[in-house]
Amino acid sequence: MTIVASSLRDSLGELLDRARQHLAVIPMSEVNHAFYLARKDLRAVGLLKNDQYLGLIDCYRMPLPSLRGELGYVFDESVPWFLRLANVEPGMIYLPRNAPVTSTKGDTLVDTIRHEYGHAWAWLDRPFIERRWFRDTFGARYGNECDEAPEYDRANFVSAYACTSAAEDFCETFMTYLRCRRSLHRFDRRPGVRRKLDAVATAVAIAARDRAPRVRRPR
Repeated sequence: MTIVASSLRDSLGELLDRARQHLAVIPMSEVNHAFYLARKDLRAVGLLKNDQYLGLIDCYRMPLPSLRGELGYVFDESVPWFLRLANVEPGMIYLPRNAPVTSTKGDTLVDTIRHEYGHAWAWLDRPFIERRWFRDTFGARYGNECDEAPEYDRANFVSAYACTSAAEDFCETFMTYLRCRRSLHRFDRRPGVRRKLDAVATAVAIAARDRAPRVRRPR
């Protein structure tokens, strides 16, 4: 085989691998298991009492593929009209049929759902998310967009994606808190991250005590 033929074969193989990955569908068994694990976390911290509060949030696998690399999404403001035709609801968690999740922490299926639960929490109980604790912790209101995202600083952000907005910083921190809540001391050498995790832990405790028993789904 010539060098040119070998190169063409390798290039074709890479294209086929990418196509298979793009078209791969996440099995519902994996979605359901990851959703169960995320809800187990929420129940443990008190945000899922008697299937109320964040227990009102459901998770769906969409028939649509991921077009821009989205792992998942929640419409926490409004739903585009064309998706309303497909019965997409605000506040619910949706996963593209081929969400490019991996085994890397932060990009797993259960971490994706943990993250999206942060957006769902903001939709369900925006008055609580709009309190001063959020602005003091993440530097802006939940819905504010950054004019220019700060550079990733490992001491202050749990991930590079957390730099994109206060909302994403909160959701990435919330995801990390749910996964690592029993060992937050591991972040002691990342003071900004630890401060945010402690603030989220306090907010979770307050919401579990004061909000979970009485907040209902927005109309």
